Amino acid sequence: MAAQGLTQEQLEAFNCDGFLLLPKELSPERVSALYNETASLLKSFALSDHPLTRFSTEERAHVGDEYFLTSSDKIRYFFEQEAFSESGELLKPKEQAINKIGHALHELNDEFKRDSINDRNRAIAQSIGYKNPLVLQSMVICKQPEIGGKVPGHQDSVFLYTDPPSAIGFWYALEDCTAENGALTFVPGSHKWAPIAKRMVRVDGNKQGTAFIPIKDVPTPREPLDEEYVMPICAAGTLVLIHGNLLHKSEKNFSTKSRYAYTFHMIEGDYKYDALNWLQIPPTTEGGSNFTSLLTS
Repeated sequence: MAAQGLTQEQLEAFNCDGFLLLPKELSPERVSALYNETASLLKSFALSDHPLTRFSTEERAHVGDEYFLTSSDKIRYFFEQEAFSESGELLKPKEQAINKIGHALHELNDEFKRDSINDRNRAIAQSIGYKNPLVLQSMVICKQPEIGGKVPGHQDSVFLYTDPPSAIGFWYALEDCTAENGALTFVPGSHKWAPIAKRMVRVDGNKQGTAFIPIKDVPTPREPLDEEYVMPICAAGTLVLIHGNLLHKSEKNFSTKSRYAYTFHMIEGDYKYDALNWLQIPPTTEGGSNFTSLLTS
């Protein structure tokens, strides 16, 4: 039997709200497999040759070193900002200090590839209307206990820009998400009134560094009020589809428990993806056709 995409009711909810929760999309066995694979990756990576790159979602401090900019076709490890002392010493075991693992898990790791490039996700993409869906970034967000950093309100298409914008996030909860451990919150419907007014690009001749630049003639959307954000219940195994224009965020993890999630993004391959974008495969050429197609698996 062919894999099914979204139902008409689900599609209408996604188009209305800009996000959609699909509970039990991953079986308990697949949740355990991805969780255990994450634990194995965190345990096995070496500190000896790691540049100790830290990841921040704040615009003024967004990472842009070579380790980050050449991660599109690799599996790399990015530390939490609060994992280090003022003198640069790790305050936590390395397994509890990583912010995220990325950005080619969907290509280089069989466990994550299985839950990324498959008939079900192809059917979802096609039901949304994508003609040439391409996967271009995947990562595990660890949201570590007590130090998992806050992610301010943002739109995914700012970071993975196409003309016109087309990014969609597939976000899988590998643990229950709560207010205490930094669950996602969304501004329902903001994808309709918040245009993509800026984009994150490479600077310095594609060698090192990132910056945010305005998009000509696009007005900056207003900042939503805190009370406009909603936090849906999100149990382990849930898939959350996130429109690239949707404003969403998460708070710091104040709990003693992690909040692992696996996420990948897709774009419409028939739209322009240019060399200004930070993520390039390989890093010195334009992306587009080099990204992973969801049409074949």
